[in-house]
Amino acid sequence: MRESLWGLLMIGPYRCQFCSHRFLVILGRISFSPGREHKRVPVQYPIYFRPAFSTDTVLAAGTLLDLSIGGCTIETPVPVPKAFCLSMQIEVTEQEPPIQIENARVRTVNGKRLGLEFLSLRPEEEVRLRRLILSVLHGRPSEPVT
Repeated sequence: MRESLWGLLMIGPYRCQFCSHRFLVILGRISFSPGREHKRVPVQYPIYFRPAFSTDTVLAAGTLLDLSIGGCTIETPVPVPKAFCLSMQIEVTEQEPPIQIENARVRTVNGKRLGLEFLSLRPEEEVRLRRLILSVLHGRPSEPVT
């Protein structure tokens, strides 16, 4: 009820994608898509994916174009239908194991570009993903993400 009253003054809740802290902000000051919970940062990493609920070891390849803690955009020549669920691996460095996204749903399809929403990932992979986003924002995208 308190947040509804704050809403009348154009003040609403916001959750930081890096630290998960929830706080109030003045609405209209956040400059990203209102349908998206977190702002995406531009990146370019190779990714590999397969159907989420399949035991196939065959992976399709693509390029990660932007990333947030809640989703990403990838480019791939492999046709994938909207609402399809994928399991993905993000190759950040050759020295580190890939970041594993257990379940991501295709929300948008625009030619060879897919907009994905992350549905589930293990806590340790979420920590690695947050570190990767922070390193990109601080201009150090090539650092290992451990």
